[in-house]
Amino acid sequence: MADQIPPFNGTIRAVGDRSIAGQSIGAATAGDHSPIIKLEPDTLKAPSQVKLAGPMTNLPEALSRVFVGREDVLAVMTETLTGTSVQMAIGQVIHGMGGIGKSELARRYIAMHSRRYRLVWWITATSDEEIKADLALLAGRLHPPLPEALVLSTALGVEQAAHWALSWLQAHNDWLLVLDNVEDPKHVSELLAQLRNGHIVITTRRLVAWPAEIIRLPLDILAEDAAIELIALTSERTIDPRERSALEVIAAELGYLPLALEQAGAYIRESRISPEEYLSLLARYPAHMYAASFEGGHAERTIARLWRTHLDAIRERNAYAVRLLQVLACYAPNDIPRSILGADSDRLLVLDALRLLYCYSLITLDEETVSIHRLIQAVVSAEDETRSALVKDSAPELALAWLADAWLLSTEQTPSDRVARRRTLSPHVESLIRHYPVTAEFRENAGIFHAAASHERGEGNYFRAHRLILCALSIVSAAFGDEDPRTLEERNNLALLLGRMGLWKESKGEHQVVLQIQEKVLGKMHRSSLTSRSNLAVILGDLGQLEEAEAENRTVLQARVQVLGEGHPETHISRNNLAHILERKGNLEEAESEYYLAWQAMVSIRGEEHPETLIGRLNRASALWRMGRVEEAESECHSVLEVSRRVLGDEHRVTLASRNSRVVLLLEMGRAEEAEKEGYVLWEVLRKARGDEHPETLTVRSNRASALFGMGRMAEAEKEERLVRDAMVRALGESNPLTLISQGNLERYARSIKLLESKDLRKLFGNIENNSPCPCGSNKKQKRCCRENS
Repeated sequence: MADQIPPFNGTIRAVGDRSIAGQSIGAATAGDHSPIIKLEPDTLKAPSQVKLAGPMTNLPEALSRVFVGREDVLAVMTETLTGTSVQMAIGQVIHGMGGIGKSELARRYIAMHSRRYRLVWWITATSDEEIKADLALLAGRLHPPLPEALVLSTALGVEQAAHWALSWLQAHNDWLLVLDNVEDPKHVSELLAQLRNGHIVITTRRLVAWPAEIIRLPLDILAEDAAIELIALTSERTIDPRERSALEVIAAELGYLPLALEQAGAYIRESRISPEEYLSLLARYPAHMYAASFEGGHAERTIARLWRTHLDAIRERNAYAVRLLQVLACYAPNDIPRSILGADSDRLLVLDALRLLYCYSLITLDEETVSIHRLIQAVVSAEDETRSALVKDSAPELALAWLADAWLLSTEQTPSDRVARRRTLSPHVESLIRHYPVTAEFRENAGIFHAAASHERGEGNYFRAHRLILCALSIVSAAFGDEDPRTLEERNNLALLLGRMGLWKESKGEHQVVLQIQEKVLGKMHRSSLTSRSNLAVILGDLGQLEEAEAENRTVLQARVQVLGEGHPETHISRNNLAHILERKGNLEEAESEYYLAWQAMVSIRGEEHPETLIGRLNRASALWRMGRVEEAESECHSVLEVSRRVLGDEHRVTLASRNSRVVLLLEMGRAEEAEKEGYVLWEVLRKARGDEHPETLTVRSNRASALFGMGRMAEAEKEERLVRDAMVRALGESNPLTLISQGNLERYARSIKLLESKDLRKLFGNIENNSPCPCGSNKKQKRCCRENS
């Protein structure tokens, strides 16, 4: 407690302006007509003389109806308090975040071990005054009744009564003191220093230094299964498999926080709605749902009100800390780079704010990053009144400005460092989408959505890129109109991305819109119009509309020859595109001729070792393969690979493409061992350059699985392909063409393994010659495949 007062020693003192005291008082008045207090000698007992007649407690509320996911922590708490340690602080890894279940854990411990203690006293410890008041109440309960129902705190004053209780605790054992929700450790420091012969449990959201004998017990958020069980039990619903996915989403949206989950379950129960409907309400009315208390519960015990109290306390100490928290609420919850927060001149201001937020358990910190619970973000965002308009000092605008500055600075880094830096920034740009209002005024920093979309497209994160492009498109469309070149550029980017995602019909529709506007505004023969028509032709080919694709490509090729000339690079792009469609239609001689013309033209313009020239050679090799000239095609790919590695390096796109083409051709030629070795090298390069789940990395890994299959290592091939399929589902979706190809490969491998497990291949296939192709589809001879393994 704040002011040290000597423990009660049996003497009587006057405390306060109206008090009087004496060993023997006949009649007295305080002078303000207050009641006269007369105490006979020996009326007040010394604390050491007062014994408990029976167990005593003052628990403020009953146990929660549902308690899940804390059994292990409760066991640790029991083991600690039954050992040599007599004091314990309940904290948690997320540093006492409100709603994590600190007080409920203490109540559960008391319920389990109530017979161990003759006295259990619960003190609300949010302030020095409350601590003294609750200790004074303890003194009143412990001391024998005074004459005329006099309250001990009235006779002695609150402070002296509190010290009487403290003296009693020092003189006795078998007691448990709960200091709940300690706001400032200074309020309890003297109390902790003076008490040694009982048990003390402290609950606090503050991350501060505690005395050495205080053992911290971390509390984390609930595991997913426990969170789902808590919602189900509170809502009085069985976990229906059909509803489990909705419960999983609710648990994730509420950050697996017990109080929030309990609120959700009670709302579902009392409203008689489904989990799916609760999710809909949470999405549409988050502020209302966070503040909704349940019948029979305490109105102040809701997530919104709990954290509003925290914010008010922080605002009184440091208003900038609240502002910083509002900015952090705009970003993704995890791994926010500390280096982007504020300007260099604000460093000390930011550090002080972070320290305070960390001590109040509202954020977690390491040396490089900040993280914040997603539910704190949601509540803080709902409480932030500056978000109604996009003004210079609003939290979303400030968050965007800090990110834009960091993105711009990354351009000064080396390519590999720049990519790594942008990987850390891009998730936070995506998070800003839901906070950034679209207005008719274009703001300079809004260009970061376009930049991040381009980055994510290159990383193969198509879903994230899609969200970012839609945001960028809505911003420029609102600011400049549908026919502005910037709007058309974003719509074209959207169309191209949809094509990569395998959404070819949607891509075709977007390309047609862009082409229609460009031909209207710029004319049919403008370069931009021709580019749009060329892009449309590519999507028509993807859709299998080969006749239309060929017609469009011939039209574009003829127009580009007329407008740009035969030697222009865009003309050769059109020639390659036409050749590709001809190849798919089976017009291989004409396709090879067109590829050859495009390649020779690029040689004369760019030289033999230019990347575009080398791509032309690879395209021609593809036609040679289709024509059955496999060895010639493989030789071309090998030659391109050697040149590309020497001139461009192992990680250049041409090097990667030529190595992948060679893997495919080696498989076609039955040289599976070489293909597997080359494929493994390529896979390792792509993992480093693109990441494990980039579509290019996954495609190469699938090709390597094919090589393993060709080598007769079928179980290994199936395992690899299953990993590829699962990753493609996560990265691209179940309906993406690449995912479907991988699924087909997986099914083929499974059939082959089942065939291998058959004990009588001859019964299934009849007499098969040793040199005949194996019926399993491996492209190996029977004697080196299934017959050898059988």
